[in-house]
Amino acid sequence: MFAQVDGSKKSINFKDIDTSSSSKPLFSVKLTPLNGIPNITNSPYLYNIPLTDFFKKTSGVDMSATSNLIKPTWDIKQKFSEGQKNISKYSRDHYLGDIKTKSKFIRIKCRDHEYVDGDRIKLLLNKAIVHPNITLTGSYYIIDIELSEGFNTIEFEALNEGLSSPNTAELKIYNENDELLSSNRWLITTGYKARLIILKQ
Repeated sequence: MFAQVDGSKKSINFKDIDTSSSSKPLFSVKLTPLNGIPNITNSPYLYNIPLTDFFKKTSGVDMSATSNLIKPTWDIKQKFSEGQKNISKYSRDHYLGDIKTKSKFIRIKCRDHEYVDGDRIKLLLNKAIVHPNITLTGSYYIIDIELSEGFNTIEFEALNEGLSSPNTAELKIYNENDELLSSNRWLITTGYKARLIILKQ
């Protein structure tokens, strides 16, 4: 605050309206006669606290302190049968069981139920090729097969083992009324077969 003073008094104090209060003045400024640029010698106050004290105040937060918060962790509990070093036990044909039904046809659903790595199979019915090359994915591949009277042999031949051995698949068999007849899985190496026998009565 700057002003020219006519009298000999060199300082002016602005105090609170309540003159009985013993608190420090809200503002304290020393004024000198205007001889060029005046010099301000007193520090300004804000709420009776020197303004410079606000910049000396610390936050009270130690940024170098070690956090005691618990670090989140995740455990993967799912275990795959693929990618094993010893796969010799899967180098054989796999029997999926036998089914009796009066249904005219069956609906086959198969998929890679483990690590989807490009497993491929050939589907055969009574030694005849139904589909030469099926790539198994995470979704079910669906195919309907008309049954002959008597025994029907359905085979799934492993054409490869994908990126991770062995060839793996989940199989579900339904009748013409969409009723589940069988549910099974296989783990076989290249060239071997998973075999299912169906007796149509």
